Amino acid sequence: MALEGRSTASRIHVLGAGAVGLLFAAHLRQSGHPITLLLRSQASADRFARGGSRISVVNDWVRSQPSRKLLRADDGSSDMAPWMTEDIQAVATTSLPNDKGHQAHIDKLVIATKAHDTLQAYWSVRASLNSKSTVVLLQNGMGTYEAIQREFYPSPQQHQRELASEIPTFIIGTNANGCLRVPEEEFTTHHTAMVSCQFAVRPSLLNPPPPPPPSALDMLAALSSLPLGASITNWSDLHLQLLLKLAANAVISPVTALTGCRNGYLVPPPQDGSRQCADVSYYDSMRSYLSSACVEIAAVYARAHPHLHCELTAQTIEEYVSHIAHSSARNRSSMLQDVDAGRQTEAEWINGYLVRLGQQHGVPTPVNTLLYTLVKLKEGSRYHTPYGQAVQL
Repeated sequence: MALEGRSTASRIHVLGAGAVGLLFAAHLRQSGHPITLLLRSQASADRFARGGSRISVVNDWVRSQPSRKLLRADDGSSDMAPWMTEDIQAVATTSLPNDKGHQAHIDKLVIATKAHDTLQAYWSVRASLNSKSTVVLLQNGMGTYEAIQREFYPSPQQHQRELASEIPTFIIGTNANGCLRVPEEEFTTHHTAMVSCQFAVRPSLLNPPPPPPPSALDMLAALSSLPLGASITNWSDLHLQLLLKLAANAVISPVTALTGCRNGYLVPPPQDGSRQCADVSYYDSMRSYLSSACVEIAAVYARAHPHLHCELTAQTIEEYVSHIAHSSARNRSSMLQDVDAGRQTEAEWINGYLVRLGQQHGVPTPVNTLLYTLVKLKEGSRYHTPYGQAVQL
């Protein structure tokens, strides 16, 4: 696709004001695009307006790159000075029309909600979307695109004529940039790790597939220009990266959420015998866990995606997982952050997705089943009254 010369000033709607949504909204606005931030309630939209209609970004990743002095505070201190993007419009999704008989239209939309919120988020804007729209999905895990198709556009081959004017073009993204939100800092995101992000157009389920609308080319051009290590690739290559990332999330995130440790807890120990911990059984257990989990995931992938069997061997997956754990050793996984904050995790779309994929293809998944179960029990523990604690009736 030729992206040169595409429009750089067309409006983009961003749905999801979490750490990722705010990061992308801020950078898209800084690139010159008018931005509409879609928020859950009118109260949130009003607070955003009272705060100056701006998003703040704190470049915490600069701490590990002291040579980037331009991004440091003016007084030279080690505290990061946030940069801000202003003139951002905020609209409550509750104010959007819920039927097709209106003139409101969303041309380009980025959905950056949690995976388990994606269907509800899409429902809130579906009446403003059509075949001329482009939707970017930015979620952890896998399965949200398929869930949207099942829920809103079932049986596309049987209803091709009816759906041809309704189904948007979808762009799938994977983001490796680290970011987080601090509860007391509303509409502020902390960019904790500068890594990369990739995007690709998801092939249409319609046959023959329609050509991409102008909004898709404009959206790809906007994404490719972001200073977030952004790149545009084809669906086959991105799909491989998504499967590797899913494996890393499935192996790393549950363990960090259950132990309360950072990602480095899973870094394999050195092979030269220079162990830093006296508990030798810990290292043996971790090696055994990594091996078992990666062998299981490779078996699921081999059955579900046989054309990728050579690229997704157990050894390849384990090397990738170890690399991610090492490169993000100081990071707290989003699943750990969710558990600590008492929020629902994305385990349903990570380990749960692998369990369902294994069931579909007849591959046992005892490791992922156990991890999924333990994380869901951890989620539910916030509703449990500890033994011996008085309960007021």
